[in-house]
Amino acid sequence: MNCGIIGLPNAGKSALFNLLTGGGAESSCYPFCTIEPNTGVAKLDDPRLNDLKRLYPSARVTPPAVTFLDVAGLAPGASSGEGLGNQFLSHIRTAEAVIHTVRAFESGRVPECEGSTGDIRGDIELLETELFLADLEIARRRVESGSGNRYWEDARDMLQRRQVPPPDEEGVLITPKPCIRVFNVNSGSAPPVCYTGKEVCIDVLYQLELLGLPETEREVFLNELPGHESGADTLLEKVLGILNRILFFTAAGGKEIRGHIIRDGATVYEAAGKVHTDMQKGFIRALVYNYADLANTGFDMSLLKKQGKIRTEGRDSPVRDGDIVEILFSR
Repeated sequence: MNCGIIGLPNAGKSALFNLLTGGGAESSCYPFCTIEPNTGVAKLDDPRLNDLKRLYPSARVTPPAVTFLDVAGLAPGASSGEGLGNQFLSHIRTAEAVIHTVRAFESGRVPECEGSTGDIRGDIELLETELFLADLEIARRRVESGSGNRYWEDARDMLQRRQVPPPDEEGVLITPKPCIRVFNVNSGSAPPVCYTGKEVCIDVLYQLELLGLPETEREVFLNELPGHESGADTLLEKVLGILNRILFFTAAGGKEIRGHIIRDGATVYEAAGKVHTDMQKGFIRALVYNYADLANTGFDMSLLKKQGKIRTEGRDSPVRDGDIVEILFSR
């Protein structure tokens, strides 16, 4: 699963990338410090993973991962060649979702980007306009190429009217992709007036500084931020939600407890393929139980079995969020 991070220059994109991935992307107070794209992996530290160690204390824990791509700031007028233009958007056209970083903080050290309205709603409108124009250019080229695909004609017409077209089969258009806005705020400030509850509010720089603290101390500081989300973990959970993904777990004979990301509604057979292709090819059946049922027993597998909560599932059975899956397969 992969996501692209976009925003106007000096919105805090690269700092957010570093917060999510623990990366070392350059993050400075001047525009376009990011030129070449940065790629990194964020680990989703679901607390259920560590709870499962109560069954297998010596097992190592491997959380699922989400790949993030940080590209250069999209300057107002990029479609006309301002700033670095919009060619770098090609790097995120393969992303499954987009994280739109919005500057919502005050700083005398970090200047507004040239062309900014100085207003949060106005800056959101600026970036969305550039995305529409970039997608419109793609659609026009496809129509002019004479591909004969009716989709691109309809997409062109919709984009000209500032309407979001349905996703294309190749996934190259950005405007139809699921999007989460991250308001980069000052610690202790109220959420922006345009905050609806669907967005995430983070003081990115502050939470980056907290990464150097022990976890217990970090949680104390985070809890002192009323009205703000706790940061990377909350954003990752929202990414799973907009992409209709859930988590299931495997225990690998007690040696490794691993989390896996899969689409909601996927089957046990598909889950087997997520774990290893050999398991999917030789799939026989699966033993499945859910984390919630296990937790209700105090992590007592004998009691869970007595309650009949360990299921034998065939290949077409759906996987539920929190399922622990043991694949039985022929080698």
